[in-house]
Amino acid sequence: MRLRSPLLGLLFAALLGLGPLVGLAQAATDPREILERAEQGRKVDNSVQRVRMVLVSRAGAERVREFELKVRRDGAVLKSYTRFLSPADVAGTQLVVVDHPDTRDEQLMFMPALKRTTRVAGKARGGSFMGSDFAFEDLEVSAAKDATHSLVSEDSVVWVIDTVPSPDSTYGRLRTTVRKSDTLPVRVDYFDKAGKPLKSLEVTAVTVTDGVSFPKVSVMTHHVAGTKTRLEVLDSRKDLPASELPDELFTASWMERHP
Repeated sequence: MRLRSPLLGLLFAALLGLGPLVGLAQAATDPREILERAEQGRKVDNSVQRVRMVLVSRAGAERVREFELKVRRDGAVLKSYTRFLSPADVAGTQLVVVDHPDTRDEQLMFMPALKRTTRVAGKARGGSFMGSDFAFEDLEVSAAKDATHSLVSEDSVVWVIDTVPSPDSTYGRLRTTVRKSDTLPVRVDYFDKAGKPLKSLEVTAVTVTDGVSFPKVSVMTHHVAGTKTRLEVLDSRKDLPASELPDELFTASWMERHP
């Protein structure tokens, strides 16, 4: 899958606009099917979320940031616009991700200090997103055919699936734990190219709406750096009219006109 982290992809692209899962039997054993249905069953149409990002240092000191995430789906293409609201030193920083189902995502970032938009590409995708424990490549959403998956284990509660991503990924392997009761990926363990544990992303709190589980609080732990990043959903609106999410919102020109 191009989805570097099924959990993070769901978190950023489908935090609060998800649809119910259908047709996935508890006895399913095909790992790609399990991951694809977990993604497909939680597709976003049009939604807006406000999220708190808490950066936790090795010593336990916390820095708090807030951002707004706007998501629009046009057929198979998913577009997201993120704007940081606070604190002052990051306010106005913006990120647009255009996710195409069969090609690499387009990522554009606007930094107020530079007053221009840059494309996040190549090695930069492995870099830290806004000083957090998330990498830019973690924000990619759609599935692709260049990864391999294997079912490591399952019990009455979860499936555990290993994914070897494409060679250009920062990671050598991902291990995803998918809860059977709601087909929600609740944990992703990241391993480096040498097979050593690098990071872990875990859902620590959920909210249930119309019988569907949504990540509410998720924590990324960086085992090497000793740091953590916590994402907390503060507010959400979904099923919005397309007029509230115009096409131009997801462009470099929009970001540069609204620093």
